[in-house]
Amino acid sequence: MQPNIQLFYGEDDFHIRNKVNQLIRKLGVDDFNVTTYDLEETPIEEAVNDAMTIPFMSEWKVVVAKNAWFLSTRKVNKQPEHNRGYLGEYLENPTEETLFILTVPSAKLDNRSQLVKTLKHQAEVTECRLKSAQDLSAWIKRQLANAGVNIERDALAEFVRRIQGSTEMAYSETRKLLLYAEGMASIDKDIVKRVVTRNVEENVYEITNALLEGNHRRALEVYRDLTAYSEDPLRVLGVVVGKYREMMQVKTLLEKGYSQDDVQHHYNVKSGRAYYMVQNAKQVSRDRIEKHLKQLEDLDYSIKSGRLEKRLALELFILNA
Repeated sequence: MQPNIQLFYGEDDFHIRNKVNQLIRKLGVDDFNVTTYDLEETPIEEAVNDAMTIPFMSEWKVVVAKNAWFLSTRKVNKQPEHNRGYLGEYLENPTEETLFILTVPSAKLDNRSQLVKTLKHQAEVTECRLKSAQDLSAWIKRQLANAGVNIERDALAEFVRRIQGSTEMAYSETRKLLLYAEGMASIDKDIVKRVVTRNVEENVYEITNALLEGNHRRALEVYRDLTAYSEDPLRVLGVVVGKYREMMQVKTLLEKGYSQDDVQHHYNVKSGRAYYMVQNAKQVSRDRIEKHLKQLEDLDYSIKSGRLEKRLALELFILNA
């Protein structure tokens, strides 16, 4: 196994980026000797050619080849033609002064591929899977405890609910919470609601899901929670409109024979999110989507013409959808 060949794969992009940055910092490589190639746009040969050249006035150089979808089980249509054999030859005889990093933003590698088998033998392979709510809860508690701060059980549950499974949000919002809670012994739910940002897109997704299920009470609860903490109702309205248009587009893709994997790649979302996008599009009729979009467009006009107060307007839509 060659320690200067690294492969990171999984759906936790934030975790992958952190791992890559940690390796670069550990080597102390300057920016001039770090190059990143996006394999959705650039053939793998260019990254390999760069990896074969020696560093400039440095002990090490780093070549990062990201979005190596061809190593995963997911088939991607829009990508360059990659010379896998060329990469395979490099893996057998890598440049000693180069740290070569491949990243695959997919939950699964194509274990049937000879190239993946070679990588598992030649490279250090690290899986970066999405964290569960339980994992995130434990991590948040540890970070706060290390700073001497306790968090109440319902406050922790609210924190996890707001970050919607995002490792990146967990990291940034925990830092905000620690700054706010400096000198405090404990954090309660009210502090979390005051400090931790709600992920608007994810919560609007929750609103639309609740509406599709006929749960108007839940949809109204999430909406009021968003606006209670300074989220502009017009922004929420815009995201709701976007979600309904997305639903219509997914419905059209499915009718044309596209698969869930195609939808995932088209919208560049996680597999779990793509699953729910497809399920929503299947369970709602085109007529209902068009009806809701017309209602939302009328509300937008009523708000901008001054006929309706913006917060009340979206509440009326939720109650009547």
